[in-house]
Amino acid sequence: MVWCADPGFHGMALWGRPGEPEIRHLCRFLDVEVRREAVPHASLVDLRRLESVDPLAFVAFVDHLQARAPLYRELVTCQARVRPNGLPDALVAGFDKLVRPSHPVAVHASLGEALAWLGRGDRSGLAEELDAIVAAAMGELNCGQRLRRVLVPPLSEVTLDSAARQLGLSTRTLQRRLRDEGTSFQAEHAAAQVRAAQAMLRDPALTLTTIALEVGASSLANFSTMFRRRTGEAPSAWRRRVRGAAEAGARGAPAGARDAGAGAIEDRGGGRRA
Repeated sequence: MVWCADPGFHGMALWGRPGEPEIRHLCRFLDVEVRREAVPHASLVDLRRLESVDPLAFVAFVDHLQARAPLYRELVTCQARVRPNGLPDALVAGFDKLVRPSHPVAVHASLGEALAWLGRGDRSGLAEELDAIVAAAMGELNCGQRLRRVLVPPLSEVTLDSAARQLGLSTRTLQRRLRDEGTSFQAEHAAAQVRAAQAMLRDPALTLTTIALEVGASSLANFSTMFRRRTGEAPSAWRRRVRGAAEAGARGAPAGARDAGAGAIEDRGGGRRA
């Protein structure tokens, strides 16, 4: 899977036992990171579910990256990787000796740690979405994950009855399955409201009232209360903090990346900074 959360944040995920044809197919999509209109960006590579590494697939992937090394040096500011277990982890650890990236690279045990290192710790909703997409591709989607794909704006139109119909279940069956998974429709709906609000709060053109209506809150006051209860911050404070972090990130790699000592970054003008 190859994804782009915003122009400054790209990523990919590998799982199972990908062979050479699959890796070559994947590499065609990876070129979105180095297209002409691309801007400098952070990268996240999720390898948690990688079970083995085919030698021919490994060579094809290295060849692809080496051929585009000048573009990656120009456009990738830093990269976080979530490591697999066992032998694949050892192979991934030796990967940089062949590719020799110029940007800082850090390897983490969890997706949350990787996001935090990249200065994207507020993107928990993104982590959930990525996990759901991979789970669906692997045929492991549970009821709660299926429901989250239904819970999209305008959320005022998504009720228990309408969600059950879209999932092909009765309301009672949906409620029972969610209860067995330790959640409920009300909890999932509220979490979806927060995820949608966080995405819209990144757009400075949208007012808080507009966002409240879009996520299905009955009033701005109710929206603010719900948002604060689940995040610990008022919507306006969350917006200011995230916009400040984004502006700081646009000026270069996060502080954690600079401190990692993983190497110099080449800026677009050809200079180097530690």
